[in-house]
Amino acid sequence: MSDLTRLPTLTVQSHRTPFSFFTPTHLSFAPRSHSHSQSPSSTSSSSSTKDTSQNVTWQSRKARKGRYLPKTTHVHSAAHAQGAGAGGEEKAQGGKREVAARLKHPGSRLKPGFTVDISFWVAVSFTFGSMVWVVNGFVVWFPILRPSLDTTAFTNTSSATAFIGGTVFLVGSYLMVVEALDRYVFSTLGRESQFGTALGELLHYHRNHPSGSSTSVNKEQSPERDDSIGHEVKVVLGASGWVWWGKPLWHDMGYLAAVVQLFAATIFWISTLTGLPGVIKGFSTGDGSKAIIDVFFWTPQVIGGSGFIVSSLILMVEVQKKWYIPALSDIGWHIGFWNLVGAIGFTLCGALGYSSSSGAVYESALSTWWGSWAFLIGSGIQCAETVWREPGK
Repeated sequence: MSDLTRLPTLTVQSHRTPFSFFTPTHLSFAPRSHSHSQSPSSTSSSSSTKDTSQNVTWQSRKARKGRYLPKTTHVHSAAHAQGAGAGGEEKAQGGKREVAARLKHPGSRLKPGFTVDISFWVAVSFTFGSMVWVVNGFVVWFPILRPSLDTTAFTNTSSATAFIGGTVFLVGSYLMVVEALDRYVFSTLGRESQFGTALGELLHYHRNHPSGSSTSVNKEQSPERDDSIGHEVKVVLGASGWVWWGKPLWHDMGYLAAVVQLFAATIFWISTLTGLPGVIKGFSTGDGSKAIIDVFFWTPQVIGGSGFIVSSLILMVEVQKKWYIPALSDIGWHIGFWNLVGAIGFTLCGALGYSSSSGAVYESALSTWWGSWAFLIGSGIQCAETVWREPGK
């Protein structure tokens, strides 16, 4: 019991989310001294003059990527009710709850390290897939520059690399969903003690109270419960302990981006399958049905590429203060940006493929080339994000 009393106590000072539909993507906690428990009025006045340099912060992407270690702390819980007295005094009710959350403290430092977890495999899968797509870009574009390279070997190689790259992207997209569920649900299963219950309730509370306050609530005081928060989350565990599937978290931006990415990658994968030799009769020789090629080869690329665009935009907005203000200082924003460029390239490849003009054919192949390079840059930055973490003790 004495160990618990020595834990630091925090109270939420501010929170923000780009859109009110989503749970907060950023939380700022202020250290709470014992003197703050004297009265609510003294709490509000002292918090307004507190040095924010000592604040502790939480960000949804950094938590999902496991960039900071879980730290056990007390989160102060209080529910303010407007009093009926003449002074309109607020009465605070509530207590403290022990929670282990991935918080950034003023003394937190990131260092390069090698940790094999779900975030590592997400980065590796997209990096490998992007490398395959870069090879595909060269194989598709070079025969247009030099017609002498337009051989059966080049055609089969482009089809094979597209299928491999599309399959790896599909696996990576699924791992993104696992990653979102893993960080959120492992906590409720004991991997990060009470993180999903206490902090999850806190996020849900502030989603329903966008005006915000400098207090947090505990499980019993949340005005609106969500079945996706707490110990009632239904999940499917794999042999390694990872959460392979679970109940949708539609109010979480990271989860939504992952689901959109998975849907887009699934549709896009269809084009890599139909592009294999012999799947569409006469496709490789130019004698195939244009309608069949347009529907089953080019259209999945357009739909899938458009989904990649939406997913990238969601991930960019997740780390921004406002949906229209770029977060140039955040590494996650740059990952989303380069993935957005790559997604535009892949979408243009499919959109230009409908035309048989020489200019459109050239630009379609070129879009695959520079789009794959953009994906590779974004994946490389994501690897750096995975490597640079707060070292364990």
